[in-house]
Amino acid sequence: MKNSYQIFGSKSSLDLDVCFFVASLSSIDENHKKTIACIKASNIKTSKKINANLAILDKGVVVSCFKGVEDELNNALFTTYNLHNQKFENHINQLISRDLNARIERCARSLVSYFTRTPLRGEVKMSLKGNLITKIDFLEKIDLKKIDDFGKNGTKIEVYKAIAFQLGITLALYDGIELYTKESIVKKFPKMKSYLLREEATSVILEEYIKQFACKTKKNI
Repeated sequence: MKNSYQIFGSKSSLDLDVCFFVASLSSIDENHKKTIACIKASNIKTSKKINANLAILDKGVVVSCFKGVEDELNNALFTTYNLHNQKFENHINQLISRDLNARIERCARSLVSYFTRTPLRGEVKMSLKGNLITKIDFLEKIDLKKIDDFGKNGTKIEVYKAIAFQLGITLALYDGIELYTKESIVKKFPKMKSYLLREEATSVILEEYIKQFACKTKKNI
């Protein structure tokens, strides 16, 4: 499995999502170094920025990964395999049950983190140290119209796109539907299209989906 990898995610993504299969994982710093080494060794020819992950497999199933959660990465790799030109065969041989609570936690944390470079950084820091309810309370108070600069987290268009993607896959999973590409999210949530396609748009619809996520999460808790 040396230097073996798989491309996954949306076909139209501006980045190239690549998962390298490794025998072991270590500290965050060591994993970052291993990621860089894997990219160099793979010699992937692309003009896109490579967004790399590392995963350990056991009998064709992801049992551990560097970034994200195992069940989501496993099913994303399996589901989106045919959307890309692959050098290797599909290493994933089956879908596994999704952990809704883990997806909710990841979505909430991701959404809050996008505001770390805004004037709300103090509240963000406290929220990230707290539990899920603390994060949801923070998100419910957000007024996106008042925030134009997200600093190093990206332009407003990039951040809106990232928030919409996180919300789309999470809200769909609430309905028992697994989505792993921008195109599939747009199909289920047409109102998110402008954000996911990085088009200029007001924050109104996005705030509606944030409130919907907050409401569903509080009921779930």
